[in-house]
Amino acid sequence: MRKFASFVGIFGLAGGVLAAASGASAAVRVPTDPAPAVPGCGVLQPGASPVAQQAVRTACSQIGVWYSWGGGHGPLPGPTYGHYDGHDPASKNDGQRLGFDCSGLVRYAYFRATGRDILNGTSDNQFHTRLAVARFSPGQGSGPLLPGDLLFWGRGHIHHVAIYLGTGQMVEAFQSGTHVRAVPVRLGGDYAGAVRVT
Repeated sequence: MRKFASFVGIFGLAGGVLAAASGASAAVRVPTDPAPAVPGCGVLQPGASPVAQQAVRTACSQIGVWYSWGGGHGPLPGPTYGHYDGHDPASKNDGQRLGFDCSGLVRYAYFRATGRDILNGTSDNQFHTRLAVARFSPGQGSGPLLPGDLLFWGRGHIHHVAIYLGTGQMVEAFQSGTHVRAVPVRLGGDYAGAVRVT
């Protein structure tokens, strides 16, 4: 849940990535067949673009994978081993946990959906992406959201991101000691709004 500090992990060849990217915007070949269905996680309402739907399916295919602080930020998108964040005792084992932090999961989901590494960086970087085609304030709630929209939390600095599934549900890599999960959207606290990417 905390923001990612500089980290380059060991890239896991999970998900069948077929070719290496050279640079953040390089195209690579990725499989387009849908991920297996996960009960309670998927595209739960109509209206999302095919890219957003594929991002949702990819994120849902990672249900049960470890949250790992700094995970998912290797040279190529995909699960990596994380590291201790310096504060949270629950993250002390993240160096042995192959997985994702919140922004690493979002990065991987949209990489698999587009074939490009379009959301590299922290959740704060993802909130401020130039690829946003729509932004939604906290006061708008989940009413205008579509599957694949990115939900953010933080005041001043964004520290967490999740992917909207539809019908008030989301998929997220939450915090150290937990696994990627599908849960109801949390609109209270420091919810900062949502972004729809191109």
